[in-house]
Amino acid sequence: MPDLKKHFNREAENFDKQVQKNIPCYNEMLEALINAIPDDKEELKILDLGCGTGNITQKVLERFPHARVTCLDLSENMIEIAKYKLSEYEIEYIVGDFTEVELTKKYDAIVSSLALHHIPNDEEKEKMYKSIYEALENRGVFYNADVIKANSQYNEKLNSQISVRDMKENGVTEKEITEHKGKRDANDIPTTLYNHIKMLDNVGFREIDVIWKYYSNAVYGGTKIE
Repeated sequence: MPDLKKHFNREAENFDKQVQKNIPCYNEMLEALINAIPDDKEELKILDLGCGTGNITQKVLERFPHARVTCLDLSENMIEIAKYKLSEYEIEYIVGDFTEVELTKKYDAIVSSLALHHIPNDEEKEKMYKSIYEALENRGVFYNADVIKANSQYNEKLNSQISVRDMKENGVTEKEITEHKGKRDANDIPTTLYNHIKMLDNVGFREIDVIWKYYSNAVYGGTKIE
C-alpha cells in the first residue's frame, strides 16, 4: 500500500492531536479495546497491528506493565514517534505492511485500532483475519477498534451527521471537516460490522463479540479455540 504509506508519513506529526478531534469518543473506544484483553497471564505476548504513534501500546503497557509487545506499522515516521513516546519500555518494532509481513510468532492477544479499514476489500480483510487467527496462541484473542460502514443508507447518513456534529463540538472547523472527509474518501474502505462478524466466524474465531459501538466506530473481536 505505497500511497497509504506516503499519506501516513505526512500525517504522523499531527496524528495524535487530530485523532482526538476527529474520532468521536476516541478515548472511550480505546478503553473498551484494552479492557477486552484477558488478564489471566502476567507476561502477555501482544501484537499491535498498525500501531501508529503508539497510543494503543501505551495503554496496553499501563494495564499490563510486564507484557511483551510488538509494534507493526507501515509508516517509519509513525514508528519513530512511537519509539520516542514509549522510550521507557522495551518494545519490538517492525516497519512493514501488515497485509504482507508474515506473522511468524504466536501471541496471546493481537489488537488493532483505525488501521484494518484501509485493506481494500472484504476478501483481503478476511485473509488478514486468517493470518491473525494463525498467529494467536490457543485461547488467544483478537480485538479491533475501527471505522465501520452502516447497513443502510439512512444509518450511513446518520453516522456522517453525528460525526460532523461531534467534530464541530471538538472545535474542528468546516474547512478541516471537508479536508478530513476528503482524506477518508481517498484512503478508507470500511465494511459493515455484520460483515466483520461473518469473516471472523469464517476463519475460525469463536466467542465473537461487539464490546463497544458508537455510530460509525466499533470494538469487536473473538477468541481462537483449538
